[in-house]
Amino acid sequence: MERPDPSRHVLGVLAGAGEYPRLMVEGAKRAGMRVVVAGFRGAVSDELPPLCDAFAKFRVGSVEGPRQFFQQHGVTHVVMTGQIKPACIYTMWPDATARRVLGQLDRRNAHTIFTAVCDYVAQYGMTMLPSTTFMEEVLPPPGHLAGPAPTDEQMEEARLGMQLAREIARLDIGQSLMMRGRTVACVEAYKGTNECIRNAGEPPVTLCKVTKPGHDMRFDVPCIGLRTVQHCSAAGVNHIVFEAHRTILFQKQAVIDHCNKHGITLHAMHMPDDGATVAELGHIPDDGEHALALATALEQLGIGNSAVVCEGVVIAVADPAGPLKCIRRAGAYMKRIRFVRLINWLCRVLLGRPGLPPAPMVMRGTANFTITPELQRAARKAGIQL
Repeated sequence: MERPDPSRHVLGVLAGAGEYPRLMVEGAKRAGMRVVVAGFRGAVSDELPPLCDAFAKFRVGSVEGPRQFFQQHGVTHVVMTGQIKPACIYTMWPDATARRVLGQLDRRNAHTIFTAVCDYVAQYGMTMLPSTTFMEEVLPPPGHLAGPAPTDEQMEEARLGMQLAREIARLDIGQSLMMRGRTVACVEAYKGTNECIRNAGEPPVTLCKVTKPGHDMRFDVPCIGLRTVQHCSAAGVNHIVFEAHRTILFQKQAVIDHCNKHGITLHAMHMPDDGATVAELGHIPDDGEHALALATALEQLGIGNSAVVCEGVVIAVADPAGPLKCIRRAGAYMKRIRFVRLINWLCRVLLGRPGLPPAPMVMRGTANFTITPELQRAARKAGIQL
């Protein structure tokens, strides 16, 4: 997709947390664009308003407000940038328009929600651009970037890890996984890459990060920055490999310096489309059936045999460390937001629009998944239905 013409078009930026929105605004301004930013409260940085031509804050879950703000300022093209906490899928307070848009979805996750937002924006004559627009200089091509040159063993580990990560992304589980030799040490899910890094276990391990085949580059583009490599060095990661041309590398020089200092090999890898090992699952409305389908695919990949799902969102999946680790990870993710979800629902009841009560997490496994008394106790503690 071609860049908009600065003489005729105005760029609107939907901005979350992190460095991404600032880099996007700076890149667009260098290209001569007039930039209007709608930032999400509690996420957007205070350094952003002085950089743009118009700025306003909106709560997460507001759709009508940003759309009206963009139209008031003549916005013709829109980009999504920055992070929104995963918990917002469960805890956001949507406005009337957002409730209508979300009500049309059979399944709520990042992909379906952001796609619906893109479709909504298009109804008002605004074109949603890829999130990599004006960011081409921070999309590295294939090659070694920092740290020691990768060994033959590391390259073989990286190739296997990237292939498995592609399959994980195809299943809408996550974009990253950790490898130890030829074994998967941890799979990213609901909580994101940094949590996956922390749960990888004994070093040395390799971080592999990809995009989903056919990934919609208008949102959820993989990113690596200084914070990611700092988590890696703290966890004993000695190798980071990511998909070339499709991963944003923030703070490039700081990342390179950190990797060189800590002996972390960093390189970008070209990922050919070699076909699928597992098929995309499509829409499965029942959480139990969804978790079982995931568990079956994971077992086929040789990773694990169980998964936890809540309202269509993959909370955690088992790796070779076993289902107990999966349960504990899922419980840790949801512990803080279970109470918030309940309070939000009760408030909606009082306001006369309750909807369904908060759904529990559901765990299912293949025939090789054995429910032991220890797993039952851990699942009850975590609020998981086996």
